[in-house]
Amino acid sequence: MRIKIYIALVLAVLFGADNAFSQGFWSYRDSFNIVDWKFYKGDIHSAESGDKISEQGWEGVTVPHTWNAKDVLTEGDHCYQGVGWYRSSFDLPKEQKSRRYFIRFEGVCLVSDIYVNGVYIGRHKGGYSAFCYEITRQVRPGRKNSISVKVDNSMQPDVAPSGTYLYPLFGGIYRPVTVFSTDDLCISPLDYASSGVYIRPVNVSQKQADVEVAILLDYRAASKDPNDAEVMLKTTVMDNNNVIAQSSEKVVVKNNRQTASVSKIHIDNPHLWNARKDPHLYKLNVRVEDAQGVKIDEIDQPLGLRFFEVDRDKGLILNGKPYHLYGVCRHQEWQGLGSALTDEQHKKDIELILELGANGVRLAHYQQADKMYSLCDEKGLVVWAEIPNTPAYRAENPAYLQNCKEQLTELIKQNFNHPSIFFWGMYNEIPISAEDVKSLHQTAKQLDPYRLTTQADFTQVTGRHFVTDVAAWNWYFGWYYDKVDKYITWYDKLHKEHPELKGGLSEYGAEGCISQQQEDPNRPNPYGRFFPEQYQRLYHEEVWKNIKDRNDIWCKFVWNMFDFSWTFAKRGDRDFINHKGLVTHDRQVKKDAFYFYKANWSDEPVLYILSRRNTQRTQSNVQVVVYTNLDEVELYINSKLISKKKMDSDIHKITWENVGLVLGNNQVNVIGYKGGKKYTDACEWILVTKSDSNSP
Repeated sequence: MRIKIYIALVLAVLFGADNAFSQGFWSYRDSFNIVDWKFYKGDIHSAESGDKISEQGWEGVTVPHTWNAKDVLTEGDHCYQGVGWYRSSFDLPKEQKSRRYFIRFEGVCLVSDIYVNGVYIGRHKGGYSAFCYEITRQVRPGRKNSISVKVDNSMQPDVAPSGTYLYPLFGGIYRPVTVFSTDDLCISPLDYASSGVYIRPVNVSQKQADVEVAILLDYRAASKDPNDAEVMLKTTVMDNNNVIAQSSEKVVVKNNRQTASVSKIHIDNPHLWNARKDPHLYKLNVRVEDAQGVKIDEIDQPLGLRFFEVDRDKGLILNGKPYHLYGVCRHQEWQGLGSALTDEQHKKDIELILELGANGVRLAHYQQADKMYSLCDEKGLVVWAEIPNTPAYRAENPAYLQNCKEQLTELIKQNFNHPSIFFWGMYNEIPISAEDVKSLHQTAKQLDPYRLTTQADFTQVTGRHFVTDVAAWNWYFGWYYDKVDKYITWYDKLHKEHPELKGGLSEYGAEGCISQQQEDPNRPNPYGRFFPEQYQRLYHEEVWKNIKDRNDIWCKFVWNMFDFSWTFAKRGDRDFINHKGLVTHDRQVKKDAFYFYKANWSDEPVLYILSRRNTQRTQSNVQVVVYTNLDEVELYINSKLISKKKMDSDIHKITWENVGLVLGNNQVNVIGYKGGKKYTDACEWILVTKSDSNSP
């Protein structure tokens, strides 16, 4: 039989492919986002109804949306956790043959029930992965269609995360909702909401690349005709619009079922994806045609060719060469917006991470937006992706582990083709058994044997640390406990006593508040109210000095890139905030510690005066410190040259001691040079008498 294609002008109007959240697996398909919704905070009778109901008490919202954008910052763990309802509607063109309709939710937290025209579609358990339903039989082409979504963000004993100990559960539809259509035969969007295309790097080297492309086809004939369909499946690899490899084959697709097919691609002398040095991406196109050569379906996916391993002593080895992996962890949330972020806000976060000079990012502690993984592909950031298997771990409930496996399956299948992802994270800081870790590890390996599994823990070595391919620890020596030099002794002991373990540092950090300033600070109480910005940067200086040359620590991730909500904490200058970020929660201020890493990690010229926010001074002789990667720097106070110093520090820091200030305003200027170019920075400090000082 011939599969008919229908492309109508009305579809072209309704289904614009070029939308703010377009993805590679529906850019060729007719699609649109459902943006405008009515929202009711609480449970309400008949909200699932397909009929028009009273909207009294409902408010208009736009998706992405979360109902916890504000109250997590004012109420902490008393923020609203419960049921919320969303309702919207959409029009479809008049019914035509060979059209199927789907709806894909990229993120709804935590448990959701979906209704279309009053008909129950399904339930999804998990707040961070996408899910997709076919709604062909429920929609009414040529008429208005209603959609109702019940969302519950209360803690569930069988859904991860089953607690808010580390981060809040932002309730709501906080990522895009997309309706799209296909022919009655398509590349399946129903395999855990993935693209239906899985690129497997069977053999990649500097000289050649052999790639298998597994493609899942789905056929549901609109008529009762039981015949199968024969199609031509074409797989093409393109580099800057030039075809460099191609395969095609005839495939018989069974009616009313899914059919898997595997295409094989060979590339000589491949241009490798080499992280930030050269994040080269090919485009892999999969096209399905009928017997007459008419397109039925089409999908583009990124193809990044690379090979890697982790060596106990050398760390990450990428494309045959050591790759010193360091970077930051990132939560998906902004002040005042919670988790409901736009593409532009994800881009802003990536821009800041790149400015810092990081070459890797741990996307913690859950699957993050589709856009983030695509940006990491394009910019060359090596990614550790993980599931929300965080406190509390429900070992007594088998359904909890099963849900973790489901979310791990979603994470892997939905992000299978992102070359930036090197590591799948199994858990973070929970008392999980080695047997349960093994179950998760085996799930990951069955789905994807080409990447490495890992774990983030905060206990001494035990049996579970020998299960995953590599392991890492969250240590806060010098902040919560012990001293900074413990990083060296701990990893020395690890390698001596357990030479088979490959150990990384998945978190380290200290809190710093920009409103709290103190020169030469003592170590703060980590549970207290005073976190001077100066201690945070001194902590990072000392830790980095200790670990920077340790290639036997395969990863080094700062916790955290940005301040974020912490519903149980009342510390520092604001309640319910974790202040360990290098950048403030609103992304407006880069703390001193940010510039420490930028001076040490980035190739961009850096010249930055520290303690610039400590504007009121009571000592006439002060210390002036800059972070810089320039060759030499001149210091001026009130236009008077103090001295010129060369940058000879291994942590890119220059210090002037006992610099004199005059009573009143003092202009502090620095001028640096590199490669014949001039760079400047400036700030103002005010010297007051102690009696005039309002400092503590």
